Amino acid sequence: MRDWNLKSSRETRRANKIAYVIITALIFQNLCGCGASTLIPDDDDSELTILSASPVSDDDDDDKQSNSIKVIDINGDVHETSVSVIEESEEEDNQSSALPAVNLAQVAQNLTVANDQYFAYGELTESCKNCYREIYAILVDVLDHVELSSKDPDEIDLAFRAVMVDHPEIFYVKGYSIGKYMSGNVLKRIVFSGTYTLSKEEVEKKRIEVDSYVERCISGCPSGAGDYEKIKYVYEYLINNNEYVPDSENNQNVLSVVENGETVCQGYTKAMQLILNRMGVFCTLVNGKACGRNGVPSAGELSDAANAEWGGHVWNIVRCNGVFYNVDVTWGDAVITLQSNDGTLSRDIRVNYEFFLVDDASLDETHDPEPVVKMPRCNSMEDSYYRHEGLYFTGIDIDQFRRAFESAYASGEEYIFLKADNPEVFSAMEKHLFNDQRIFDYMGKTNVKYVEFPDRNLIMISL
Repeated sequence: MRDWNLKSSRETRRANKIAYVIITALIFQNLCGCGASTLIPDDDDSELTILSASPVSDDDDDDKQSNSIKVIDINGDVHETSVSVIEESEEEDNQSSALPAVNLAQVAQNLTVANDQYFAYGELTESCKNCYREIYAILVDVLDHVELSSKDPDEIDLAFRAVMVDHPEIFYVKGYSIGKYMSGNVLKRIVFSGTYTLSKEEVEKKRIEVDSYVERCISGCPSGAGDYEKIKYVYEYLINNNEYVPDSENNQNVLSVVENGETVCQGYTKAMQLILNRMGVFCTLVNGKACGRNGVPSAGELSDAANAEWGGHVWNIVRCNGVFYNVDVTWGDAVITLQSNDGTLSRDIRVNYEFFLVDDASLDETHDPEPVVKMPRCNSMEDSYYRHEGLYFTGIDIDQFRRAFESAYASGEEYIFLKADNPEVFSAMEKHLFNDQRIFDYMGKTNVKYVEFPDRNLIMISL
């Protein structure tokens, strides 16, 4: 972090420039979930400060020493499946159940009413929708060995994956098995069973816990909040109340969030989806890959994402004020820890908004969607954090600077991020705020600490 004083010389700023460029890469590495630290050189006018970008999980000692995060399989499209072939002569020993007609009728009605909420369902063919309804009804009632109307294993697989995309409340299923009843080479019928992690009685108890958590979260949202406020509230709530812990229990479903406050991308994403849908805000889940061996990049991988190893990852698409945006809660849960020279904690910046309500172009270099069904395009940045909060600059606007700082102080913020539209505007901001020392006009202080992120056209200033 640069410590700037009214009496600081331009020569000192120029001499330290190289060190600050290094900081940029280290901080952005942490914004994506990794950790690093560096020591900033001292000068006559600056306080010697250590910027430590701490990882968001508590790994074992070996992992901490290597500044890496150990990540387990976090690809939301992975599930356990098994197929058994049963000869018709054995049918008496393998009796199947028929799904009650009343179940299917109720499921069909519910899905029709909330069709917009269940996005994957709406993208299926009519035949696959019917299979989806049957599988959904089976999983909701925790049933086994139920005959399906479909005899197409590929259609069944797609329908199952679509159900799991649409329904984060089905937290007790990790896959499925099907039994093929054959007469010679002729497939007579297929029966379906969910692969459950809990008994039906346990599921009912856990559902109460999940519902209570969701209601508790929703109750804290300000009355009269619009789409943006609701999405930002849930985003911050999940980040502030959870830690990224790769080996956490139930980390592939919402129970890790509800019971432990420790999770990985699946838990963050499904919790975001479940809570926002209950609040009436459209939110779905995107399967895919992200830069980094397990979807968590190092600084080197970020600098050369095209040649880096990529790993499984999931994130959300939400609709804010009628427009679709990407939200990656996992990459938003990054801690930048600022420490003083003696090692004492100076500042802990918890939430990163670089991946909050952004368009597809903002994720193109680091995220690769591999969705179960075709997802809506996200082509707008209108409600991205910096634009919505008045922190996005297309030029030097003195009144906008004043409003941004006044708003930050009024809200009790401890730091402020200022985003430039392009490198030219970033350079103009840097000159205006620091070279021309206009920063003191907006802050009313004679000592200012800040960090620059030139690759992101971003400046962070400690208030």
